[in-house]
Amino acid sequence: MPISLLLEYSLPICGIELCVVWILVHYVLEPYAMPKVFGATYTNMDFVARRSLTNHVVSFFLKMLLCCCGVYAIWPGLFGFRPFNAPLKTVEEMHTLTIGDLLAFCYLTVPTIYLFELIYRANISVVSSIHHVGAITINIMGLIIVLGHQQRGFVAATEFKLILIYGTFEMIFESMPHMAVILYRSLRDRPSFLRKVFLATAFGIFMGTFLQQIIIGWFYHHIWHQFPTSYKVVGLILHPCFTIAQLHGGRVTLQIAKKMGEEAKGKKDPEQGELDSTPMGEVHAGGVDLEMALKEEQLPATRRRSGTILRDTQGEAERR
Repeated sequence: MPISLLLEYSLPICGIELCVVWILVHYVLEPYAMPKVFGATYTNMDFVARRSLTNHVVSFFLKMLLCCCGVYAIWPGLFGFRPFNAPLKTVEEMHTLTIGDLLAFCYLTVPTIYLFELIYRANISVVSSIHHVGAITINIMGLIIVLGHQQRGFVAATEFKLILIYGTFEMIFESMPHMAVILYRSLRDRPSFLRKVFLATAFGIFMGTFLQQIIIGWFYHHIWHQFPTSYKVVGLILHPCFTIAQLHGGRVTLQIAKKMGEEAKGKKDPEQGELDSTPMGEVHAGGVDLEMALKEEQLPATRRRSGTILRDTQGEAERR
């Protein structure tokens, strides 16, 4: 039996999801929700910073939605013995929602999140672009393999499961950096609390990376002798890259927590400790863009204020 009929309609599903997200952002979040929730913090931001914060809010809630949806199907579908076409509940009904349907929805929504960020963000770094484009490409290649085998057989099921395992860790442990940035923007005057937030975020990244190694190792152990050689080679190349990026992200997050601690103790001028909106907007689970935040944090406050004044002046000129 096929994994899910939804996989056959991946393009319209991603297109509909993008349209729904755009409608909610354009007609609900930007004009009403964001100003009401964040107040002057949001309204006093420039265009780039507003879009960055809005993107973090959208990404956080979409990833949490996937986590909540996937929790009902991830265990029986990936590690249990139930087939993908088994219903979520034992109900004698036709057209019942299956484990494969829910997992397919999660599978297809991941590239939607990254596509939205690539389109919506006013300023995105090269590193984040590579991360998102790479994740979308891997998702597409996995879909091609699954559909190429008519969603049947060992290779199709294993490829689908493998990408879902990586995607699960991405969604769970990318949500923490998003929340850290949201709290940073909302509670910038509480460096002691922010230090704890970034420490918890770093711990989550390290713990997620450790758990990922165990689960991926267990999974590979059970399928290694049946997996084609080409898939083994690609897996051995990509897996260390993901792991190194995650560990680097945790390390840099620890450095930001340390700087928040210095600011809390009065060893650092809050003006000089102010992280620019663009670098902080680049935080993700891979974490490599946090390096930009640290470099930007070390710039003199006068230079930073000059840049802000220049952006405001340019914006005013454009409006005129």
